[in-house]
Amino acid sequence: MSREKGKNADFIDTAKVYIRAGTGGDGCSSFRREKFVPYGGPDGGHGGRGGDVFFEVTPNVNTLTEIASHPHIFATDGSPGKGKQMEGLSGRDILVYVPCGTVVKADGKVLADLKTPGQKYLAAKGGRGGRGNVSFKTKFNTAPHISEKGEPGIKLELTLELSVLADVGFVGFPNAGKSTLLARISAARPKIDSYPFTTLNPNLGVVRHKGSSFVAADIPGLIEGAHSGRGLGDQFLKHILRTRLLIQLVDPLGFKDCTPEQSVRVIAMELKKFHPLLAKKPRLLAVTKSDLPEANKVFYALTKKFKKQKIFLISPFTGAGTQKLLDAIIRLLPRIKETELFAPKKAPCTRLINKPLPKGFIVGRSADGMFELTGEKLLKIMAMVNFAQPDSLNRLRRIFKLIGVDKALKRHGVTAGETVRIAGREFEWTEEIQRNRPKKNAKFAYKYEEH
Repeated sequence: MSREKGKNADFIDTAKVYIRAGTGGDGCSSFRREKFVPYGGPDGGHGGRGGDVFFEVTPNVNTLTEIASHPHIFATDGSPGKGKQMEGLSGRDILVYVPCGTVVKADGKVLADLKTPGQKYLAAKGGRGGRGNVSFKTKFNTAPHISEKGEPGIKLELTLELSVLADVGFVGFPNAGKSTLLARISAARPKIDSYPFTTLNPNLGVVRHKGSSFVAADIPGLIEGAHSGRGLGDQFLKHILRTRLLIQLVDPLGFKDCTPEQSVRVIAMELKKFHPLLAKKPRLLAVTKSDLPEANKVFYALTKKFKKQKIFLISPFTGAGTQKLLDAIIRLLPRIKETELFAPKKAPCTRLINKPLPKGFIVGRSADGMFELTGEKLLKIMAMVNFAQPDSLNRLRRIFKLIGVDKALKRHGVTAGETVRIAGREFEWTEEIQRNRPKKNAKFAYKYEEH
């Protein structure tokens, strides 16, 4: 998680979360046995589905502080089925509220860009409930002793990043007047003082001018080397990636050994080094503190030096010149198109959530020389088998034959007596009956590898 160097623990814009959807409830294997009711038959109910985990956008939250404080998000499991065809209760879904502008990532890939209030994203889907033995009744097997275990819920490690949503971003060296300008043109009340780095987190304000409105963001003061983490650094540069227009405020007194002219170049270079997109954004220059004697001289010097740049002379303290700046902003904004910076990309977990699992499997040799079969579909099949039921084991053998496990092993040269590991369990290949027979001391440790 990202805290502002310990200075303000209330604003957190990055959080790593550990999500686990609920596991489905186990199916029930039972039979109806009542007096005067002949041929009762199987009546085991299905297990309830596991709970899902959702992220929902709300305007009532503006940081990731609460999520970062409670990063483990677990949905509840489904309840097992019961006799008389009673289904188990479904697990309770978990709804996590996130602020507008939250980007959901997994392994560096963007899964969702949550911007609109009320927008909901399914982060992890719960497993389905196992079927009871009533589902396995056929005319060939009228009394099946077969039931399924619940499907495991998805487990994920996600990173949430907050990128504030604003139309206009104020950037510049410390004490350039960014917070004062925001307080002048909007109802926002950021902290204002005469020492550097007064602002420790981005402040947002809604600006209304001549029938138009836009959201402005005051970004904490930047210094040379900010793109690499100096000062408050790149913690807050990411918050202007979404802005359509940048307003660079220039202090006529400069900052330390940097002159006003140098400050324009330094800030422009820092923006470019942090992200190429920032260098391409439209940018206006505003010389602040026009009530100081040096302001006019600096304004004319910058006008001659940067002839292609639109430059304004303003005073955030008195309000002088701010109307002209706002006029220019509302004229420019409608012409600037928004860029889709955080478009969702394909990631492993999106396939597990939204699409059917692939049916194939891979046959290989493990490090100890044992035949090993891997595949997401095999993992799901093995997780839902009730190994305590002999009928379930026979059904598993039929499934292996149906999906081609037997043929695949023969093609790879399996011999009688060899041990085959499938989804963490070990089976002994017996050539005489041409099927897999589970070993008595089967291992229950599941092993999963990406291929």
